[in-house]
Amino acid sequence: MDDELDVARLVMRVRRMADLSQRDLAARVGTSPSTVARIETGGCSVSVSLLSSILGLAGLRLVAVATDGQPVAPVARDTLRDNGGRRFPAHLDVDLPSEVPKLRQLMPRRDRPPAKGWYRQRTLRDERRERDGVPPDHPTFDDLREAAQRERAHLRRVRALLARAAPPPPECTCEIDCLLSPGCLPACACQCEPRRPRAHLRE
Repeated sequence: MDDELDVARLVMRVRRMADLSQRDLAARVGTSPSTVARIETGGCSVSVSLLSSILGLAGLRLVAVATDGQPVAPVARDTLRDNGGRRFPAHLDVDLPSEVPKLRQLMPRRDRPPAKGWYRQRTLRDERRERDGVPPDHPTFDDLREAAQRERAHLRRVRALLARAAPPPPECTCEIDCLLSPGCLPACACQCEPRRPRAHLRE
């Protein structure tokens, strides 16, 4: 199979599959019959949008294919952006806020809102890629929401464990005599304040 995209012959294939003349094809995609003729003879270039429209007439679509024959999807539309609404550099690897380096977490920038994402410069990126491989894509806002939900669930589990490990003290039912003495009296039911021995007075 020829790997080079032959647009002229591909347009001919579309006309055969859709049973369209050059005039019919031109009318369907909003161009002139002479333009279709020049495309089929290689006399003019074709924009991606026009080629996509032509292929759509035969139920076809443009795809990018890797060397192993697997289709390659474009970058997701809702990838994380910075606080200014700009996309992060496509060639760098973006981390979620929960993965921000500890030093930055300890020294947040008080003059601006928390970062929505974090990327490492090329040297640090290459070190991590050697260790963990290349991430398939930048995280999306859905990934950010899921990470926040996981963090909240983790905090709930930690709080529940702490609550079970350290039961709350009993409700204080001290009488006025306990409050006036250096601790709960022996007859007090709650014993919320241990009795402190009085200091011996020096003679």
